[in-house]
Amino acid sequence: MNQISKNEVKALGFDQKVLDDFQNEVSKSIQQKEIAGAVTLIARKGKIVHFEAQGESQMETHIPMQKDAIFRLASMTKPIATLALLLLMEDGKCKPNDSVSKYLPEFATQQIMLSKDSVDGMWLYKTRAATKPMLIRHVLTHTTGQPSAYGGNMPEAYAAITKNAYSSDIENYVKKLAKLPLSHEPGEGWIYGPGLLVAGRIVEVISGMPFQDFVQKRILDPLGMKDTHFFLEPKDAPRFTSYYQPDGKGGLALIDPGSEKSIRIRGSKTYYSGSGGLNSTAIDYFKFSQMILQDGELNGVRIAKPSTIAMMKTDQTPLNLEAAITPTDDLKNNGFTFGYAIKRKDIGNDPRPAGTIYWSGATGPIFFIDPSHEMIAMVLYQRPSTSPIKIRTDFKSWVMKSLIK
Repeated sequence: MNQISKNEVKALGFDQKVLDDFQNEVSKSIQQKEIAGAVTLIARKGKIVHFEAQGESQMETHIPMQKDAIFRLASMTKPIATLALLLLMEDGKCKPNDSVSKYLPEFATQQIMLSKDSVDGMWLYKTRAATKPMLIRHVLTHTTGQPSAYGGNMPEAYAAITKNAYSSDIENYVKKLAKLPLSHEPGEGWIYGPGLLVAGRIVEVISGMPFQDFVQKRILDPLGMKDTHFFLEPKDAPRFTSYYQPDGKGGLALIDPGSEKSIRIRGSKTYYSGSGGLNSTAIDYFKFSQMILQDGELNGVRIAKPSTIAMMKTDQTPLNLEAAITPTDDLKNNGFTFGYAIKRKDIGNDPRPAGTIYWSGATGPIFFIDPSHEMIAMVLYQRPSTSPIKIRTDFKSWVMKSLIK
């Protein structure tokens, strides 16, 4: 997995100048104080073509960004959590069309919200009984109907149960989640939400192991992802990136430090979120992505059967649903696999080919896997996605432009 020399880049089909031009854009973003730093990794056919670290990992201590810097993955955790549950399917312990209530009885009687009102700050909901069960496939594709910060019609209820979730555990959180009405019948809509937290709890019930232990045993250890953890230790602090947000004055304000004071190091370490809890490096995430690209195998170690990984590479959502938080057109060209968003057809403004799977994290990082070109691309940085920057929105275009036709 060593990075190839620049004179080999062209042989693998890349224009070095375009790659350099993108890094210049990253430098501009750092100079303009949009971001503190970034790590970019692009690989093809199992070889790292482009691997660069720029800027600072921790602005407050001026620690330079290194290629082995540890980032908050946020929702880039979801494919890993998804695979955990799929491995139990592979073991014959569950199926995609199993009812969630088979494993979590609290989901046996779901309600659909019809309307809501408020009286003196108290929300009142009018509901009816759901006519369809919530299935495992729904929690893996964001089609449960559960509300979230990104959609649904009851953000206040979701915010209330999520406010102190970090100090508890996923069992407690999922039981609270089960009490919320759904925004639509399971399977009949798409709302980016907390399904992977439910999936993590199902993993615990079926396997009899804590979710984090199952992930460690079946995925992280076999892949050699030694720098990927739900929580970090003090020894990890020098490589842990600080997390920033725009300060409204043209600079950046600290949200969480890359030090022993970080909640990821000194926190309660009880809330192991499959929805967004992992921290990792570019190399570790490349290992996982390359295993997906290679149908479940990496360096002679088989993590999953090809048939299992196929479910992560094929659209699992109805074609009438648009699997996008903020749809940019009416093409309904964004589907969702078990684990990833997927580009359905070679139409629209997205330059990536059909079959590309992708996602990102609310803390900034973004990636995609392009099976047709045997390519993996990611850029990791530390700024909320709620205030997107140009290098993030344009990353896919830069990567595809760098490919020599």
